[in-house]
Amino acid sequence: MKPVNIQDLLSYRFLSAVEFSPNGERAAFIVKQANVEKNEYSSNLYVVDLPGGAVRRLTASGKDGDLAWDEDGVTVYFLSKRIDIEDKTALFRIRTDGGEAEQVAILPRKAEGLRSLGRGRFLYTSRVAQDEPKRDDAKDYEVLEEIPFWMNGSGFTDRRRKRLFAYDVASGTEIDLTEPRIEVESFDALGEHVVIAGRRFAGVAPVGRELWITRTDGTARRQLAQGGLLCDIARFRDEKTLVLTATTGVPYGLGQNDEVYTLDLDTGALVSLTPGWDRSVGNSIGGDCRHGGGPTMRVEAGAIYLTVTERAHMEIVRISPQGKVETVLVAPGSIDAYAVRDGQTLAVELRPGRLQELYLYAGKTPTCLTTLNDENLRDCALSEPVPFTATAPDGNEVDAWLFPAIGLAPGAKAPVVLWIHGGPRTALSTVFFHEFQLLAGKGYAILASNPRGSSGRGNAYADLRGKYGTIDYDDLMAVVDEALRRFPSLDRERLAVAGGSYGGFMTNWIIGHTDRFKAAVSERGITNWVQKFCSTDIGYYFNHDQIGATPWSDGGEKLWWHSPLRYADRAKTPTLFIHSEQDYRCTLAEGIQMFTALRYHGVETRLVMFREENHELSRSGKPKHRVRRLEEIVAWYERHLKGAPQG
Repeated sequence: MKPVNIQDLLSYRFLSAVEFSPNGERAAFIVKQANVEKNEYSSNLYVVDLPGGAVRRLTASGKDGDLAWDEDGVTVYFLSKRIDIEDKTALFRIRTDGGEAEQVAILPRKAEGLRSLGRGRFLYTSRVAQDEPKRDDAKDYEVLEEIPFWMNGSGFTDRRRKRLFAYDVASGTEIDLTEPRIEVESFDALGEHVVIAGRRFAGVAPVGRELWITRTDGTARRQLAQGGLLCDIARFRDEKTLVLTATTGVPYGLGQNDEVYTLDLDTGALVSLTPGWDRSVGNSIGGDCRHGGGPTMRVEAGAIYLTVTERAHMEIVRISPQGKVETVLVAPGSIDAYAVRDGQTLAVELRPGRLQELYLYAGKTPTCLTTLNDENLRDCALSEPVPFTATAPDGNEVDAWLFPAIGLAPGAKAPVVLWIHGGPRTALSTVFFHEFQLLAGKGYAILASNPRGSSGRGNAYADLRGKYGTIDYDDLMAVVDEALRRFPSLDRERLAVAGGSYGGFMTNWIIGHTDRFKAAVSERGITNWVQKFCSTDIGYYFNHDQIGATPWSDGGEKLWWHSPLRYADRAKTPTLFIHSEQDYRCTLAEGIQMFTALRYHGVETRLVMFREENHELSRSGKPKHRVRRLEEIVAWYERHLKGAPQG
């Protein structure tokens, strides 16, 4: 058995966007894989005959994406980059019972989010410039008048909006369905009606989304009253009723767990089907072996289906029209995409010791339909996580896991990496995590945990507002202390700390508050809450909500107190910073500030900045960049925990 290595990442297949055909006889999904030569990901369509039939690759161009079934149950439409046309998108179709893909139309925009309306009509979204005519020198500058003026993964967005369009193939006509200046966040269609959730603004984008309803021909557009709710997802249950995931934001702020509401389109009545519900809606399980996803909420035969995160695993629940909640299935790890039809559930799952595969549930018993990743781990020695619980000084119990070092000699002690997840409202679990298995294969033990701030344990547990760097720090140190007490194979003299985003913040915080760690790796982390407030895509509302202050409310003292940069003069830990040039969630300036502070105070440090990457580098960055990132991390640990020279 061989250990997992860095290059293995390039062979993994990532599944997403699974959809039943209208007749339930088949399902289609997308499979992506690294293309090292082009430094991108190939993307192709697959189909499976149900129940439990053959899995076939439908397309092989490596450039095929968003899919939608035709009402005939045989034909799949999809967006493709086979034809590279500036500011336009090619629409193709292919029959699942045989034949080649054929071009149907050239859509007049860069489109995404394809949805079929039947009879050759489609919905899609596209980002559109608002006010100024296109100029020949437009690429030479940016004019900023709004906040946010950029968004992670989308670049500069000032006076550009993601709009929703309807397109008719036969006539070649396109209709704009959106109110001017609205940024579409999600949409749904039923018959000739469309519901849109989005933010409409000029100058400063609000936190809350508005709800709009319109017909597919663009007529009868009206805004819906939403009773002060902060809405997330909107779906049709029937022609007269919408289903919403939404929250009041009271008392837990913007991160408060959603309830499920119905909205009567005739009367405007809002009713919570799950009053007092305190579950984490959606997928909060962290990982680096997925690329793409699927809807969090679906409606089928009047019932509402939702994915929820429960501590370190996921479930799908069904909510009846009367509000009865029952569990459809419990997955041992992450549900990355799913579909439901006639009592059957298809789920793309990432499980302990396994990469993604597609599972079919008839009831609660799964059948694995695919073997796309079987060969990737067949001969690999994997670290099996050992669960344990740590108790913080105030009595809080923290779920934690040790991923033991592989091949450790009897009596030997392994260096340890405390790995901190992002969010903070996400969660770690026992699912296959490439970085963990890579490090375990190189002789490192990994500590993973879900300290306060994490998803899956209710609002009170996840509430870190105004407490960043306090109770979460205590929880993490308790995890380290308990692991060292419980597992004699861990070397207390060779400890490292690492994390990204919120985990990067905590890494930066930790090195300014203790010198027990011999190495640190901080990725896309927060260094200075004052700077983040004014420079990132979410800072102007996220910082206020999470820290409880603005740079002016108390002279900036509250934000500064929670900023790791304030304590950088105390740091002694050699630290590697990894940031991306186009990360607009935690900008490059965050890493530069901490790097400069450590270097100024004589601490060994290194900053690696990746061009043409954003906040998602470790999860969906370009293949060569992901490889280089892991090489940098491993080399840093080898040098500072094992004494190897820097290459």
